[in-house]
Amino acid sequence: MKKTPFSLVCAIAVAPFLVQCASQDDLNLIHSQLRSIDKKLTELETTTVDGLRKRQASNTAQIDQLNQELLALRGGLEETGHLNRRLKEQSKELEISFKRYAQEEEQKRLNEVKRLEQEIAQKDNQLNQFSDQLKMQQENLQAIQQARVDDAKRKAAAAARTAEQARMRADAANQAASSSSGTRIRADKRKKLISAGSAPAAPAPVVRTATASTTSQPAAAAPASGGNLGKGKSLFDQGKFREAYQQFENVSASASAEDSVEAKYMMGECLFALQEYDQAILDYQNIITNHPSSGKAPAAMLKQAMAFEKLNDKDTAKILYKKLIATYKDSPEAQQAEQNLN
Repeated sequence: MKKTPFSLVCAIAVAPFLVQCASQDDLNLIHSQLRSIDKKLTELETTTVDGLRKRQASNTAQIDQLNQELLALRGGLEETGHLNRRLKEQSKELEISFKRYAQEEEQKRLNEVKRLEQEIAQKDNQLNQFSDQLKMQQENLQAIQQARVDDAKRKAAAAARTAEQARMRADAANQAASSSSGTRIRADKRKKLISAGSAPAAPAPVVRTATASTTSQPAAAAPASGGNLGKGKSLFDQGKFREAYQQFENVSASASAEDSVEAKYMMGECLFALQEYDQAILDYQNIITNHPSSGKAPAAMLKQAMAFEKLNDKDTAKILYKKLIATYKDSPEAQQAEQNLN
């Protein structure tokens, strides 16, 4: 398409020469120039088309690369969306698990509160029973004392009647003797007889002795707490943790302050051995709160932190370890806490 217009231009340009009857050399020169121009046009067309083709190929390659990048981006977006969906599902599962765990813990706490209330009610019933028994024993003791007093009164009255009868017989004998011999028995002898007859009215000290022996019996039962504590430790060493817990619980309610703290600590140890860590934490907390200066307080805090660690509550365990180190820094339990932290 480009050769034809140019040829026309060339024809127009050489027309004057033709009109003027140009020579053969001039014609040859014109043809040579035309061939040169055609050659340049061909080279220009070839160069231009090749450049365009190369640029088109380059653009095509870039477009393909862009398409690949777009595909990669779409794949990344789809993978990200898939991950987001998985994260949402996992979040929902975690939320459901947390709610279930919270409900279970709440139910456990409610059950524990109910159990404690039942135990308190049972203790109250036992206390009422003990009070009734004590009241009955006091009434029985009063009845026994009253019976002894009444018996002593009856014996005294019987002795008085016997003495009166003896006096009457003595009077009759005196009268008979006086009527026969004129002698009389002096009145002071009669008084002595009455005084001797009233002697059995003195059993009162027996009542006081019985009372003293009755009141001294509970005091003699007090030293049994040490034996019960040893029995609980023996059951613990044998692996009978339930029975040992019951034994320690009985000791903690009736023993001295030191034995009571020891028993409460061993109650926590029984629950720890039974892997009831949440209940063990409560028993350890009883010692930490109510007996912070006791020798068992550092051990209770250490085992409480270990119980939280068993429950996978690492943060609370770390807090307790640090508190143990700060509060009881010179204790062996503080050194153990540092090792656990490390």
